[in-house]
This record gives sequence, structure tokens and C-alpha cells, in this order.
Amino acid sequence: MLYGPDGEPLALHENTETSLRGGWREGNPWDGTRAGPTHVYGVNRDVERHRSRTAWFTNPLFGAAVEIAEALLTGDEFSYATPGLDRAARTVLDEFWARNNLGELVTDRLVREYLIDGEQLAVFPQLADDPGPDVPAPIALVDVDSGLRLTSTVTDGVTSVTLPGEGGTSQTWETGRFVWQASGAMWNDPRGWPVARHAVDPSRAYMTLMGHRLNVHEIQGRIMAVQKVFVDKNDPNSRAAFREKAATYRNLPRRGGVLTMAMVEGSKEGQIISDSLEFTTPASGAANAEKDLRAFLRLVGLSFGLPEHYLGEGGNATRTTADAMTLPAARRIRKLQAAIRGFLDRLIRAELTRRLGEGRTYTQTTWDVKDDGKTRVKRVRKIPVSQVEVPWILPAITQDSLADLILRAEAAARNGWASPQTLSASLGFDPAEEEHRMGAVGLTFGVPNPQAANPTAPGGNANANLTPEPDADPPA
Repeated sequence: MLYGPDGEPLALHENTETSLRGGWREGNPWDGTRAGPTHVYGVNRDVERHRSRTAWFTNPLFGAAVEIAEALLTGDEFSYATPGLDRAARTVLDEFWARNNLGELVTDRLVREYLIDGEQLAVFPQLADDPGPDVPAPIALVDVDSGLRLTSTVTDGVTSVTLPGEGGTSQTWETGRFVWQASGAMWNDPRGWPVARHAVDPSRAYMTLMGHRLNVHEIQGRIMAVQKVFVDKNDPNSRAAFREKAATYRNLPRRGGVLTMAMVEGSKEGQIISDSLEFTTPASGAANAEKDLRAFLRLVGLSFGLPEHYLGEGGNATRTTADAMTLPAARRIRKLQAAIRGFLDRLIRAELTRRLGEGRTYTQTTWDVKDDGKTRVKRVRKIPVSQVEVPWILPAITQDSLADLILRAEAAARNGWASPQTLSASLGFDPAEEEHRMGAVGLTFGVPNPQAANPTAPGGNANANLTPEPDADPPA
């Protein structure tokens, strides 16, 4: 059982989620509130969110990691394909996308704020301000750090959201007028935690260590040499001579100077005493600092599911180890993409309900594959709005290299497993566009070019086999 800051069990706290400013508490209902919680986890959601936001603006490593994760999640390819829904639903989707400029909203704000805050809230106009079912509704992404309050139940989830207004007023959106998403929400708690929160401390440690290294190099760069001046203990004038020589280099200039040190020596008959000047060498310990920096870099990457070579540090990673490191990263990014798709699907469902009504069903066209695996049968069925899914187009997260794709395409072509259109698209070509362009120069799509296949023909290519050789592993 989890307790809120007031000592009451969260499940019995009038179904209203609190900010948990006192930290997570865990205990049992029969323990009583006066006895104190069994565990206090010592984390504060507001503080964690503020730390992530501050790191985004002030820490270049943290900011770069967030931007790399953004690029992997959406890139410049975010769009949607034509869903297998009826005409009315497709019209609602097209108009909603255009009204809210949904492509830029997702790539410029939604993903970034979700990574930094771990929470996402989109609100529709209130009933009094609703534009009506004939036009698309504008939506707004709410700053979750603006005093947001949620009302939720264990069975229904978040049922209303409230934001403070001017003059002590507030505004509440009920179910159907908002879409809420939270990352890391556990134990019946509807609020989330920043996706990037675990990257804050290692990114700060990384920059701190970098600052220490720069400070060491700066100080040592200003001490260009060490002058050792001998001081005779038995000579009363020796110390005065030392002070006179040391005064020459007392203040180290920005471009460097000489540090004077005393070498005390007793006078011995027949011994020659002289001064010395030794130039310094660059600071040592750089290799140890490099290991520490890489350790912090790995921790930052792990927080997003990014391997270290995604953050510009190849180190001693070979191609084999890089491929192995990419597998968990790819699955982590796919999980985040699934969260984005789910949030957008709920947005579209809310808009469909607002414009076309809550009880309406939608015609969905699907294709079933028969037992032979080669025949598809068209199937039309009626689905409720809760099952509507849009084929959002996000960058494909794959471990396949160009060599892997070409080998697969060649194998499929030899064995007749795929059509030329499918194989061409798998390599990044547009079959329809290429058929048009090839026809313009007298070639046929899907038919090998005899000049390219015959190295002895005029204009032929001796390197007709386009399969690239696998790259050798770089030296460790």
C-alpha cells in the first residue's frame, strides 16, 4: 500500500492524485498513519522534472542525447498512411492533421516534452467553446508543471484534469475532452516520471569532470617552467636574493609564466651552488579521465536506450559489438515509438467521438491470408472507436545494414519469394517513380539492364555484382 504526503492511503484519497511532494511512501493499511511509513523513497516528482528541464537548457551532453533520441523516434519521416477506415473517418483524420499541424507538433514539441517531463496532456476546447461537429477541433499541449491536478480511479484511470487560472479560478476538462499519457506510472499512480531523469546525474558528472580536466590543463599551461633557486641557510643575504628572484615571476600571466621554488642548501666549502630552470610537460592521467568520461557517457546513453557510439564515442567498439549494442537500443526506441502511437491514436479517437458521436461504429477493411500463405482475402468488419488505429509512419528501427538488405533482396529474387516492387521498396526505391523514369530511357522495371549485367557490352559495368563486401571490424 502506498501513502500520500498526508499519511492517507493513495487508493482512499478521494480518488485524487497528489503531487507526492513528500516522496513515495510504502506501508500497510493496518500500520496506522502515526507510526510512520515503512519506506520513504526520497524522490520528488516536481524536483525530478525541474532537474530534467534544467539539464536540457544547460547541459550540452544531456541536450544532445535528447535530440538524438528525438531523431531516432521521428526523424523527418513522421506522417500517416491511408487507414483502412470508411470515408468519414479518413476525412476527420485529414482535417484534424491539417488543423493542428500535427506533423510539426509531434516532431517539435510532443516527443521532446515527453522525454523531458515524462507526461503529456492534450486538451480539446471546452463544451461551451466547441467549434461543432462539422469542423476539426484545435488542441493544446499543456505544461504539466503549471499546477496540474488529476482526478483518477483505479478502474477508470484519469477522469478529469484541472488547471489553475487567474484570480484563484480553475478550469477542468472531463473525460473525452483531454488525452493523458504518463511514463513510468506504477502502483495505481496516474502521474509519470521523466523518461530522461536517469541521464541527469551522469551528464552533470561528465561535464564536471570535463571542467576539472580543462582547469588542470589551464593551470598547468600557465606554469611553463619551474625555477629552483638555491638558498643557503648560513647566508643571511640568501633569502633576500630568493625573494628578489621570485618576485620576477610572482604573478602568472594568462599566457604562462615561471614558478619559483626554493632549494635550501647548507654552504659547504668547495661546493658550487647554482640555480636551475626546468620546463614542465603536459599533464598526465588523461587516459584515466577518458575511462571515467566514457563510463558517464554509457550511463547517459543507457537512460535513453542509446549505445555509446550513438553519442559520438566509438571507443574500442568493433562492428560486432556495435551490432550487439544496437539490439537493446532498437527495442527501447520501438517501445517509445509505441507510446507515441498510442497517444496519437487516443487523440484521433477523441476527435472521432467529438465529431461523429460516441456510439458510432467504423468500417475497417483488412486482409486475411489463406492457408497457402499466397492468397489474401478482403475482409470488412465493424469496429468501435476504441479499436481505431492509425498507421502512423515513423522511422523504421532496424539493425539491418545495406549489405544485409541487398543479400536478402538477392535471395528473394533468386527464389521467387517477393515481387520486384517489394524488393525495390526494401532498398529505399520508389517502384512507381522508378518505373516511370526507366520507361523514359527505354528500360523496363523489374528486368535487368543488359548493359549493367554484361561488363563487355558498351557502357557495361565490370562490377555488376552490387553486393558490398562486409566491412572489416575496426581495430580495437
